[in-house]
Amino acid sequence: MRRIYNMSTGVCGDFAVKDAASCLVAGALALLPTETVYGVGVAVAAYGQCAELPVEGSGYRRIFSLKRRELTQTVPWLVADESALDRYGVDVPCAAHALAHAFWPGALTIVVKASDEVPLYMQAADGTVALRASACGCVQRLVRACDSPLAVTSANTHGMPAPASFEQVEQRILAGVDLAIDGGKTVCQEASTIVSCEGGQIALLRVGALAQSDLEAALRAADINIPIRKGC
Repeated sequence: MRRIYNMSTGVCGDFAVKDAASCLVAGALALLPTETVYGVGVAVAAYGQCAELPVEGSGYRRIFSLKRRELTQTVPWLVADESALDRYGVDVPCAAHALAHAFWPGALTIVVKASDEVPLYMQAADGTVALRASACGCVQRLVRACDSPLAVTSANTHGMPAPASFEQVEQRILAGVDLAIDGGKTVCQEASTIVSCEGGQIALLRVGALAQSDLEAALRAADINIPIRKGC
């Protein structure tokens, strides 16, 4: 690992974001705090124009070797705001926008049909992409500084608990990144809730920091009468 930055001081925080952004756009793999759990990820702009998977040893490929996860799995994107739904998604339903409007930035990941701006290797097998606007100030600043979404997944070995503080990050994960930002404990202390919004349906894929009742209330407030079903 190249360096660790502690975000507890403002001066260090500003420098950490600038340095991390320059490394990320050059293809680096970083350990990042979010408001849910810590993640490992890369700037999409550093890899997104590739037609095929980046080469062995690249930051993107190392996400999977670090997590000991198959390359066929995909990595969610952390984006700037609700407008990303229509840039990186197609045929995005009103329900997805209503949920994003209610909870972004926040602990809700929304799965939509991917647009052509999402490389095939970053899409799920069904042609979807998972998007979230994080409420973590560090992540928001990094997305703006990189001028790119960040492809970020939880910073844990597959099957192990996701770390909710810098101290909980496995040493092998920490040793495997190019850059780490220590943001202390996360605010939510648990992963984001995941919903899929496709084909006029809403499927709850994972319950996390937001409960199903929270989502249902937001849909009612937007006058959207679509039931939320349990997904697989």
